[in-house]
Amino acid sequence: MPSEVMNKFVDKPYLDLCSKIDFNPIFIMGEHRSGTTLLYQTLVATECFNCVRAYHIIKYNEILSNYINQTENQVRQELEELFKSLGISDRMIDNVVATPDSPTEYGFILRNAGYQSHLNPENLSLFIELCRKIQFISNPNRPLLLKNPWCFSHFKYVKDTFPKAKFIFIHRHPIHVINSKLKAIRLLFSTKNSYTTLIFQEYSKILNNPLKNLLYRFLYSNYFDIGLRRFTKSSVESTTYFLENINSLLKTDYISLGYEELCQFPESTIFKILNFLGLEAKAVLEYDKLIEKRPIQLLPEVSRKYSEICQKLEPYLNYYGYDS
Repeated sequence: MPSEVMNKFVDKPYLDLCSKIDFNPIFIMGEHRSGTTLLYQTLVATECFNCVRAYHIIKYNEILSNYINQTENQVRQELEELFKSLGISDRMIDNVVATPDSPTEYGFILRNAGYQSHLNPENLSLFIELCRKIQFISNPNRPLLLKNPWCFSHFKYVKDTFPKAKFIFIHRHPIHVINSKLKAIRLLFSTKNSYTTLIFQEYSKILNNPLKNLLYRFLYSNYFDIGLRRFTKSSVESTTYFLENINSLLKTDYISLGYEELCQFPESTIFKILNFLGLEAKAVLEYDKLIEKRPIQLLPEVSRKYSEICQKLEPYLNYYGYDS
């Protein structure tokens, strides 16, 4: 059951102030490790959008109060000092800079409240509340841009719930997605990630429980290829869902791009997205410096099973034109 604590938070007296706030969200949709964070951060840097930031997740229960009572800057500064004291400079799993202002997925707010990480009828009211809160304390002339990889396999429900929503789908070669997932989760459970402990309460609980921590390390280890098989299965399921449901969306409601395209042609790719949304960048950016190209080193088990994995993902590979 969701935590009852969420009903007793500091913002409760101020919720009526944003109860009439309207929003038509724009969702970045893609698997974990497909480039959603890179795309989110780059789009937010254009200064065209409001977004969910680490500060909003860590201090979700008081963001209205802080805004109305003009203590937001003080709280942010305290968070910056906390980040420094914990030695947090990046997310560790991918060298992405981590600050209280880092754009982050809303799924952590849902999960920290005791709900599932993806949008569904049970957590819909909380999601609407968080969207209204973010819009209320942000620039009202900017649309709300959101990302949450957990919703990639539920985008049809999202569209049915928010008919005016727009989608930005980002694709990445699934072999590289699986490889990156394995590296990230192994690092998360072999070394304490202070940034993740601040935004994801469940992670801290797992780390503090030796048996659970050991179980997670085993499940995603290279023993018997357990971790590889788990992530291959989830990639097959999510890409199959995409292929089966993408035609339910109108062509005017979504745009698709590749992570590889974003890395190779960052400026033109971002401009293409903004043009689709009818927006113009408000900030002049050095796109080549925002997006660093990193060499891809496949784990031994991924290299060994490369052909087998590609065979399982052949329909998706064919759909997006990836070589198998």
